Amino acid sequence: MTLRSAALLLIAVGWMMHPGPLAGQEPDIAAATVEVADAAAPPTDPEAEPVELTAAEKREAAARKFRAWSLVPPLVAIGLAIIFRQVLFALLAGVYGGGLVLAGGEPLSAFRTMCTDLIQPAAVDDYHVVTLLFTFFLGSMVGVMTRSGGTTALVNWVGGRATTRERGQLTGWGLGFLVFFDDYANMLLLGGTLKPLTDRLKISREKLAFLIDSTAAPVAGLAAVSTWVGVEIDAISEGFVALGGEGISYVYFLETIPYRFYPIYLLAFVFAIAWTGRDYGPMRRAEVRAATTGQLIRPGSSPASADEVEVEDARPRLVNALLPIAVLVGLLAAVMWATGLEATGEDGWWPSGEGNSVRKVIETADSFTALLIASLAASLTACATAAATGALSVKGTAEAWVSGAQGMFPVAVILILAWSVGQACESLGTGNYLADVVAPYLAAEWLPAAGFLIAAAIAFSIGSSWTTMAIVIPLLVQLGAKLIGSPGEGIATIASEPAMLGTIGAVLAGAIFGDHCSPISDTTVLSSAASGCDHLDHVSTQMPYAATVGWISLVCGYVPAGFGVPGWICLPIGLIACFAVVRLVGSRVDHASSMTDDAATA
Repeated sequence: MTLRSAALLLIAVGWMMHPGPLAGQEPDIAAATVEVADAAAPPTDPEAEPVELTAAEKREAAARKFRAWSLVPPLVAIGLAIIFRQVLFALLAGVYGGGLVLAGGEPLSAFRTMCTDLIQPAAVDDYHVVTLLFTFFLGSMVGVMTRSGGTTALVNWVGGRATTRERGQLTGWGLGFLVFFDDYANMLLLGGTLKPLTDRLKISREKLAFLIDSTAAPVAGLAAVSTWVGVEIDAISEGFVALGGEGISYVYFLETIPYRFYPIYLLAFVFAIAWTGRDYGPMRRAEVRAATTGQLIRPGSSPASADEVEVEDARPRLVNALLPIAVLVGLLAAVMWATGLEATGEDGWWPSGEGNSVRKVIETADSFTALLIASLAASLTACATAAATGALSVKGTAEAWVSGAQGMFPVAVILILAWSVGQACESLGTGNYLADVVAPYLAAEWLPAAGFLIAAAIAFSIGSSWTTMAIVIPLLVQLGAKLIGSPGEGIATIASEPAMLGTIGAVLAGAIFGDHCSPISDTTVLSSAASGCDHLDHVSTQMPYAATVGWISLVCGYVPAGFGVPGWICLPIGLIACFAVVRLVGSRVDHASSMTDDAATA
């Protein structure tokens, strides 16, 4: 650390520890919600039980109380991560910054608040615990598969025709569509599977992280059946229910897909990059380094997971990889189907009740339970297969299982701290504050473009696309009804307007865009870990590509959609723009490799 960096850190810490205008504020966020509720409510019976506020009401109350101070956690975390390129301490500082605001500027109280009100709730949340266990179990599975030689056999089989860098990248892009039902499963499964293939073809780890990160969330978000569908439908329905209408139908949800320009354009952009072999910006520098020197990661970088795993001297057997993966995918689908049937009240193995369908079964399925059961079963299957085929001894199998889980420990720490920053943003009402600041300046024609940018800014700040959807969509649906609708016009008519469909699609897409660019996003962390890439290297190389596609989505998609241009016209224009940017701005990496070889020969 340089003197300049140390000075910047001391200044930041000193500013954060100074009580300033927050001194004396009530540290309890619940108190803030009570104050706001009491101020707006008429006098009531003192003996009556206090009214419990909803989560949305608590966020709105917090946003009114803390206002611009609610931006401290994401600004500190993202700013320090960029300056020092150390994401762990940056995230920890962001969490402490949130605790400092909640504690009214008292440094010691802030530390307690950070531990008890931010980190602890984030770590013990049921969904977060399952995500951590799933990550560890999948790491164990990959560790056993790799040490037993199964991964090598799988790569030789899958990538048999991937003899060039372009074919290797297209293989990664194509496999991303196979695991369409969940983005977490997509990233962690494909990262461990593709890593040996991309290493053999001298494709940088930064490019591998980009390939799996840029196909995971877009594919899951666009899929007609995935773990995202229920969250997206619920967020949209909440907005229309607040207007006095009813929850939306599945068909209306599908009507928003043509307006999700960013994930559609991004998938096309990734294909163009892989097919042409062209890159630009930081990604091209990483690719040139890997192609010319064989250095798959940047010298001096810190990969987010264990990088090299020792492989036993055994003949690679395809069954050591195929059987665990088959158990993982098969059990994941089976448990999701079973929990979905249970949630819909079905007794048999096929939906037959009134109002039930295959789509409804998948939408109501418990994906987290399925992930936990499938990942543990798959990791144990990998152990049993490795021992049964003689690829590993019982002791070697146990060591590989533990070693694979240990390799995911840094990922677990980053995830917990990223969730803690999100918890701080939730307590401070960060998302609601940003939406409230921008909303008064919107016009109906600019609503889709503004929705895309607002969602991107909030997702970038809090690192969660799902939370962003839940916050922004209800707000913009209600705002859009006022700006788009005419007096006496029904909710159903307003909902079918291209501007409204474009606004909802823009928020769903903008949440993914901001998530892709955010260094505190859990999906960005997981893709870094799955590919064995330094987290900040992944963020810095992916961000220019994401920003390019985001700009194309804005200019070719959401601005025209706001003025009534149908999505079927906007889509081909943006797709052409994606291929044109790659062709005109990018350049082939093998050209740089050839020039380097010629220079070395001379």
